[in-house]
Amino acid sequence: MGFRSSILAAIALSIIPTFQLSSQDLPLNDGALFLVFPVGAQAVGMGQTATAAAGRGEAAFWNPAGLATIGSNEFTLHSATLVAGPTSVVSAYFPSRGIGVLGGAVYLVDYGDEEHTDATGTIGRISARNIELLASYATALSGSVVFGLSYKLVQFRVDCSGDCRGVPAGQGTTHALDLGGQFRIDAGGPLRVGVVVRNVGFRLQVRLRPPTGGALDQAFDVKLAADVDSPWGQVGQSETRLGLDIGYQRLVRVRAGYAFVRDGLSGPSLGLGVESGSLGVDLARVFLTNSDLQAASPTFFSFRVTF
Repeated sequence: MGFRSSILAAIALSIIPTFQLSSQDLPLNDGALFLVFPVGAQAVGMGQTATAAAGRGEAAFWNPAGLATIGSNEFTLHSATLVAGPTSVVSAYFPSRGIGVLGGAVYLVDYGDEEHTDATGTIGRISARNIELLASYATALSGSVVFGLSYKLVQFRVDCSGDCRGVPAGQGTTHALDLGGQFRIDAGGPLRVGVVVRNVGFRLQVRLRPPTGGALDQAFDVKLAADVDSPWGQVGQSETRLGLDIGYQRLVRVRAGYAFVRDGLSGPSLGLGVESGSLGVDLARVFLTNSDLQAASPTFFSFRVTF
């Protein structure tokens, strides 16, 4: 049985943007260390030696040039539990002959929630998050040289949900680039060398909004909506839709409505929305009357991440 060896070499340079948290009386704090948190079990299992690694989507976080050797479409989930908090990555990459490899990832670092309390107990939650949106491209320049580029939209945000009186909040956004290359000393040989410059970008300045006061009744808001739809040139064929949305801070929203329409889509509806930090979930159910659909009361679900 033959044994084939492969030798990897690497040169890496990271330039980390600076977080500048600023409010009237808050000190400045530096650190965007989440940009150098390790991503991917393969790279971590090899002592984080991934600058010259290739063939997998996690290369985007070490050296985007390594993406050029992905041979088939790839969808990946990464997660880790670090001292700073849990990290999650969702990525997808698609190779195309003659073009190269295109793809991207969403990277979330959750620093946890902190309860905001008063004499009555917990009245809100404070959430701190780092979010990175990454878009990558890699291609082969020749038989033994590949090149990769990643653009990063980086955001740090502090959000408050519930009764947020007396709590500062804010966010900051910046941009960064990764540029990398890999080459083999001999085409098809065992030695592959990687060179990468990571996180070349601008300062990330986060401006925290000072605490605001306000009465409890200011925490609620009500939205009313009405639609009237009439086909052009058809008298007496109009359709009407009515809606109500009641919200408390950014924490929860309760919705109700009624659609007076044809085609089996007429009837009442109920909805619920919950938001915490940069994450939000919405549920709704429609109770159709005289419906020809297989599901007389369909349920709708929405999940969103804001940047």
